Amino acid sequence: MPATPQTNPTKAALEAAVLDLTDDEIVEALLRRPRNDIKDAFEARRAYAWPGEAKRNVLTALARRLGSGRAPSSR
Repeated sequence: MPATPQTNPTKAALEAAVLDLTDDEIVEALLRRPRNDIKDAFEARRAYAWPGEAKRNVLTALARRLGSGRAPSSR
């Protein structure tokens, strides 16, 4: 029987904390960034779309970004 890999406890705790975030908490965190390009685009989309659509758009874009792999830091 092959050995099962063990997850590092700190990694497991971090993953659990992130997975526990609500959609609202994720969007709010992104909107608090020092660069306001996300907030500006979010506000424009929210003014145009149905309630909640702007939030779904942010989360969809975030999922697509995460699915594309790592990106170099802009700092």
